[in-house]
Amino acid sequence: MRFSVMWPGVAACGLAVSCSGGPVIEGEMAAQEAPPNLYAGSPYLGELRNEVVYDEIWERPQLSKRDRSLITIGVLQALARAELAIHIPRGLDNGLTAEEISEIILHVTFYAGWPTGVQASLTAAEVFEARGIVLGELPRAPESKEVAGPGAELGRAYASVPRLGALRNSVLYGDVWERPLLSKRDRSLLTIAVNQALYVTNELRTHIGRGLDENGVTPQEVSEVILHVTFYGGWPAAVNAGRLATEAFEARGVDFASLE
Repeated sequence: MRFSVMWPGVAACGLAVSCSGGPVIEGEMAAQEAPPNLYAGSPYLGELRNEVVYDEIWERPQLSKRDRSLITIGVLQALARAELAIHIPRGLDNGLTAEEISEIILHVTFYAGWPTGVQASLTAAEVFEARGIVLGELPRAPESKEVAGPGAELGRAYASVPRLGALRNSVLYGDVWERPLLSKRDRSLLTIAVNQALYVTNELRTHIGRGLDENGVTPQEVSEVILHVTFYGGWPAAVNAGRLATEAFEARGVDFASLE
């Protein structure tokens, strides 16, 4: 299977007006319509993109295409990558709704920082406008309540910043994690993926355990998230995540021979 790629920035400039603000001339129009060869400087990388990333990894049945888009969008937002402009449209094509993509952006912002959320929101708005999508009113969490988040050992982290600890319970876990547009399983997949890509070891350990014990994520799905995110977040982060998953699986008596 092969996939066409929309090069970020081409659609954003438009075809009626040049990117410099003047009238479009024929040569400029041609340049806009023909995106650069992304792999001209590394041809074998282009081969691997098709043969490994898209023909193998994206085709593995252990995660649906919808779930793969969910974690890919989250990781690309967290890492502030321009390829987000490619994967938001692809996510829509793979079964994510615009509302779910909006919710992914909100969720990841609390793990990767506000600037990533702003940039991802701008990118998503351009995609939605190009497709004629208008976001309706998004459902909110049930009546606000404080929910203690996972990992009692993290309490020490908030001893010196008590207001942050309060916000963790009231906003992050009492509000964002309770919003109904994404399931708890979705949010665990997303959080594991983002923490892997950001190489956040302690929080990744916590969220692998929470996904397995509370939110319906299977060991195979944890394994598959780590495999998938390797190609977007890098090998060292995947090795770190793999060690933590092995630790979690051993503690829960997972049969490693059952993993594919």
